[in-house]
Amino acid sequence: MRTLAKAASVGDPTSRLLSLHALAPVASRRAERLLLDALEGTDAGRREHAAWALAARPPVSSALAPLRALAADGEFGGMLAGLTLDDWLGQPRPTLANGLRREPGGGLRIAQVSLQGRLDAQLQGAGAGDGGGLATLLVSLTRALDSHPGVSEVVTFTRAFEDPSLPGVYSADLEPIGSSRIKRLRFGPEGYLPTPAQWQFRPEIEAALARSIARLGPFDVAHLRFADAGTLAAARVFRRLGVPVVFTLAPDPHAVLREDEAAGRLDRETFPAADLEHHYAFRAWLVDWMLREADALAVLPRPGIEGELRSLLGPSFDSVESGRLWEIPEGIAIDAASPRPVAPGGAAIGALGDGVRSVPEARRGLPLILTVARLHRVKGIPQLVEAWAGHQELHAGFNLVVVGGDLDRPTPEERLVLDEIEAVLQRLPHGRAGLVLLGHRPHAEVSQVLRAGAHGIPGLAAPGGVYACPSRKEEFGLALLEAVGAGLPVVGPDHGGPPTYVEEGRTGFLVDTTDLESLRTGLARAASVRHDAARAERGRSLVRERFTVEAMADRLVSMYAHVTREAALDAA
Repeated sequence: MRTLAKAASVGDPTSRLLSLHALAPVASRRAERLLLDALEGTDAGRREHAAWALAARPPVSSALAPLRALAADGEFGGMLAGLTLDDWLGQPRPTLANGLRREPGGGLRIAQVSLQGRLDAQLQGAGAGDGGGLATLLVSLTRALDSHPGVSEVVTFTRAFEDPSLPGVYSADLEPIGSSRIKRLRFGPEGYLPTPAQWQFRPEIEAALARSIARLGPFDVAHLRFADAGTLAAARVFRRLGVPVVFTLAPDPHAVLREDEAAGRLDRETFPAADLEHHYAFRAWLVDWMLREADALAVLPRPGIEGELRSLLGPSFDSVESGRLWEIPEGIAIDAASPRPVAPGGAAIGALGDGVRSVPEARRGLPLILTVARLHRVKGIPQLVEAWAGHQELHAGFNLVVVGGDLDRPTPEERLVLDEIEAVLQRLPHGRAGLVLLGHRPHAEVSQVLRAGAHGIPGLAAPGGVYACPSRKEEFGLALLEAVGAGLPVVGPDHGGPPTYVEEGRTGFLVDTTDLESLRTGLARAASVRHDAARAERGRSLVRERFTVEAMADRLVSMYAHVTREAALDAA
């Protein structure tokens, strides 16, 4: 107790923060006093952690008023205070309709929950805000599952909001995808809500989801992804209902923390401020909780995945039974791996052509370096701009096209990345000539842009483009895989998911994307093989043979069926 009290009072900033959790279960008046001091203090990070840590103690009457005050303030700290109050006071749960138990027989009824970004059946807003590859995956995967003989229906729960650029699209209550559906939940303000701002609406999310399940259920299994507010709320609801849960396990934020610490961007002095912004500790706890709670864990295959997870997640991963861990390669639609050039005309070619026409006339007709990503710091777009603009041959030989982001109404995160790109251009002003920020495009157009990069656009872009994925981390990389399928030579990170399908020197090149010179070298090597037809066909064949969304759906159905059988045996 004495050591903990010292760490909480006079230790380094990280010790003072995290020792609150070690103090929480200690049955002593001094531990209680230290937690109350932190809860009532002026340090926002310690206040949040104290509110969270107090859930490990029996109710403390003197903490009720400050917890209620923090809960009323909203935001992330209010969510933590609300969770503790729920545990202490046994808050009433939403009343659920009858009929939530499935009768035996028939295909699987699957629930998915993804509250991030913009999700619609035509993927008109993919790549804007927090939405990126996940939105693309969910829609194409739903189509594949919907046509699978072992599946009856997939219902994907996402958020309803008004979007001035696409009126009515994201506010529609239900949207069909074949015989399956997107169901939109109403919570929070009317407009777009970035993922980090959703934590405070956890009670609203739970209530809205419970009402919708009562109307659209029952479900055999629910699939959750990411350590975010949607997963926290959905896991709590499905656990109450006894619906088996599958969780896609990714070591996030663990990998980011390790990388930032190794690079000197994070240490024991700076962690509390970073945690206050990014909620690292709570999100790490949420992954740990899902490790214990989920009936099955889907992991993306890559070399040494179990060792990497064990290293990042620690003892919690050691407790995972082998039967709960399933390797599920992601996949893309088979028509993405087409050798055909894009037909002239169409919205995609029109938008790309307009972008290329914005560069100086002397640069029109150059081949393209392409990247497709949401505008988030982890995606490394400013680093790519610098790698290209700061290399004489790359800048002289290619125009750089960035697809992604809401350029008209950027979120705070998108604004930050745009400012970082502008900072690069301030240092390398010649980079303005040849840089095309295309913004987000419907996914059908993105596929055409990739093929246009490979085959060219007469009069605007030469054939033989290159694709770059400069992400600091990439759990799988659907856009990178689509670029391989389009026949482009690719450059991607040498860790995470890309080594699963980027064959070094054969379909692309793996580099340290956090190192500017390594990224430049990869781009130059990709440029040297851009006209290699055998390489392009190897990439297309790889996708067709190993990475289709239909193959992914088959593997998922096997996992879902296994989970539901085990749940039925447990209930018998």
